[in-house]
Amino acid sequence: MVAARLFFPAIALVATALHGQEARTVATNDPLVSGVVKDATGAPIADAEVGIIRGERLQQFVTTAADGKFLLTGVVAGVVPLRIRRLGYAIQFLDVDSRTPAASTVEIVLKTVANELDEVTVAASEGRLRGFYDRRQQRASFGRFLDQDEIQRHGARYSSDLFRNVPGIAVGSGSGGGNTIRIRGCQPMVWMDGQRVFGAELDEVVQPGEIAAIEFYPSNAGVPAQFMERGNRLCGAVLVWTKTQ
Repeated sequence: MVAARLFFPAIALVATALHGQEARTVATNDPLVSGVVKDATGAPIADAEVGIIRGERLQQFVTTAADGKFLLTGVVAGVVPLRIRRLGYAIQFLDVDSRTPAASTVEIVLKTVANELDEVTVAASEGRLRGFYDRRQQRASFGRFLDQDEIQRHGARYSSDLFRNVPGIAVGSGSGGGNTIRIRGCQPMVWMDGQRVFGAELDEVVQPGEIAAIEFYPSNAGVPAQFMERGNRLCGAVLVWTKTQ
């Protein structure tokens, strides 16, 4: 009887140890893709967007840190199609197999490109929106740009409705009327005529009929430097230019 009392706790101890070891192994083997984005000189590139693309749809993305590093978790076990982009660099597409050890040490080198802009004519009455039109020419692949005519054709009830069809954006019902805009559960920054509106939902500060132009960036990959906040890197930004500016 004494031997039995000593024997069973030993079994329980071994089983507990094995269970803990198994849990750690599963966590370690969760599929992921990580690495670093650099330029041709080997310098790290911050705020580059590294996203998973299926067809033409962006499923998820992260932006690189100051040291150029990124980490994508919760990916499928298999070939993961990546799209890497940053303003001033050529967009790169890359397939990574998350089942291989190399998936955790991916090194991506982006090539710089010159921003050659098509000639654009801006009416004199729209001169104050020249920055908007310039950015639409330069950063069209990084965000959504709508001028007054496009907003009117959209027929949106709320300003947030302008983004309902943008991949990765969730538009939900707000508590005080209007809607909320979220990117991976995060509230984007709102700027009105160049001024930051802290803690505000877009629908709380402007109606579609008051907007002369609006631009939306789902990440810092294309946000102009003067509207960027390091502490809000993954939340994106909405820049609103009103008719009464």
